[in-house]
Amino acid sequence: MTPSSILKGTAVLLFLQGVSTVVLNLCGIKFPPALLAMILLLVLLLSGVIRVRTIEDVCDILIEKMGMLFLPAGVSILLYLDVILAESTAIVATVIISSFMILIVTAVFLNFMLKSKGGAGK
Repeated sequence: MTPSSILKGTAVLLFLQGVSTVVLNLCGIKFPPALLAMILLLVLLLSGVIRVRTIEDVCDILIEKMGMLFLPAGVSILLYLDVILAESTAIVATVIISSFMILIVTAVFLNFMLKSKGGAGK
């Protein structure tokens, strides 16, 4: 891990973030720029335009510091605790229902993949 590899990886990630922000603003599309940047990064990684080594070091650092990146969300929870408590029934119901939906979709998908011709369950 060298300073130049970290700088290069950061530049690539920030460039993709900037491109996605500009594209979404020009098109007038309501879509999270960070999500579009991740999709662009995935496409560029899969196509070989960007090598994994280019962004590996900066991604390692970001993963190490991920807990710190959630601090603003934690502070927001404390700031809006009264709203969260007022809507707690809806929040809990949404978490439970979506968890079961994810569990069911994952089970159906796994079952489909295991039954497919390349599945490991044969």
